[in-house]
This record gives sequence, C-alpha cells and structure tokens, in this order.
Amino acid sequence: MRGFPCRGWLAWRPWLRTLLVHLLLIYISVPFLIRLFPVLLTKFVFLNFLAFPFFVDLRRPELLLNNTVSLYLATEPGVTVGIWHTVPGSRGAEAQGKDQRWYEEALADAHPVIIYLHGNGGTRGASHRVQFLKTMGAADFHILALDYRGYGDSSGHPTESGFTTDVLALYDWAKARSGNSSILFWGHSLGTGIATNAARKLQEERGKGRPSIPGFSFGPLTPKRPLNDSSVAREGQRSWCRVWSTGLLGSGWGNWGGSVWRRGG
Repeated sequence: MRGFPCRGWLAWRPWLRTLLVHLLLIYISVPFLIRLFPVLLTKFVFLNFLAFPFFVDLRRPELLLNNTVSLYLATEPGVTVGIWHTVPGSRGAEAQGKDQRWYEEALADAHPVIIYLHGNGGTRGASHRVQFLKTMGAADFHILALDYRGYGDSSGHPTESGFTTDVLALYDWAKARSGNSSILFWGHSLGTGIATNAARKLQEERGKGRPSIPGFSFGPLTPKRPLNDSSVAREGQRSWCRVWSTGLLGSGWGNWGGSVWRRGG
C-alpha cells in the first residue's frame, strides 16, 4: 500500500518529461520565429484585432456618453483616425443638440484638455475607457480619446511611428483651437509609450527641452471639480512617478501604470 503513490508518480514521469521538453522547445523557438516573421511581434504588441466591445457604433458615442461627439481627423495622406470629444460636465446642458463645430469652439473655454491614449486592446468604446471619460468630464476636463490607426474605425495599419504621427496631429489640431489651455497626454499601458514618444518629439523637434524645464512637467492632475468616482479619483489625484524607460516604443519619461505629460499654455 505504501508503494502505490510511488508507482503513480512514476507513471506520470514520462508525461511530465514530455511537457517540459515541449515548453523548452517553445521557449527556444519563439525568438527565432519572431526573427523570421517580425509581423508576429506586431500582432502581439498591437492587439488591434481584438476590437472589443464588438457591437458598439463608434460613430454614435451618445449611446454611451453624454456631452460627447465623434469626429474624424486626417493625420497623414490615407490615414484617418476616429476621436471622441467629451466636453466638461459644467457645459453639459449647453452641449445638448450641438454640432461638431460647437464642440471645436468649446475647446477655447480655458478648461484643460486631456488627450487620452488607450492600451493595446479594444477601442475607445471599451467600458473602462467610457468610465474614464465620464469621470474626467465630470471633473471639468475636455477629453479627446482617439483610436490609433488600425484600431476601431480608424484607417491604416498600426506602427510605432504612425501612432506618434496620429497623436501629434491631434495635439496640433487641439492646440490650434484651445488657445492657452493646458493640453495633457494621459497614457495607459501601451499608451504610456506613445505619450512618451509624442512628448519627446514635441520637445526635441520643436526646440523644447526635457520634461524638467519650465512649461513641461509630469505630475498630479488638479481638477477644477471634485472627482466623485473613488477608483478614478485615486488615479487622477495621485503623484505620477518620473521614470526614464527604454522599450519597444522608445526611451522617455513614463509610468507603466499610466502617465501624464502636460504642456502649459
């Protein structure tokens, strides 16, 4: 009787050995497969084929959000990205029934503007992103949430440089309409790297310095109105770590949990 468990263990040893060999082969072969087929790495990093939620009409954000309009911006020839613009909650009643032109003009109302850069899966219609828009809108921010090229209803194919181009085009579009209002990059997950790249390009290519110089900073957001949702309130009011990171999307200041880059007026 005492030897029975031992015999059972011995019976499992060939299966365990086979499993370990298979795992080892997978571990060794993956780098070679990525080397031979770089598109595999792109698929793993840019999960744009996971277009959840699957039955949301991105052209009609009013089905999920108040005070929000959908717009499309050409970021370069042949590429158009979809964007949701949510206006501050204090202007909610005024926003009822207004068209895109009114929303564009509203950017000049001195409220800060958040350019929200989401993670690598899903679209701007995902439930947690919708909740973010609701909460930050209630705190009196404008929020511009875009789907990068190849995501959602945006055209084109995902690339690192293309994402940066999309974000800079949206920044220029917003800056031209928002006057001296602050514009913030809020990145989550993959969006952190994209925010870092975009901020670095603005600093380097347009004659700006590192984030530590006057006018450029990472730090906590200070909403004009209280953040009532406790989970997002903690995220909005926390102090963000300044970390220099090097990765697939380049080097720069950021935070894997989320990052905020602020450009003053």
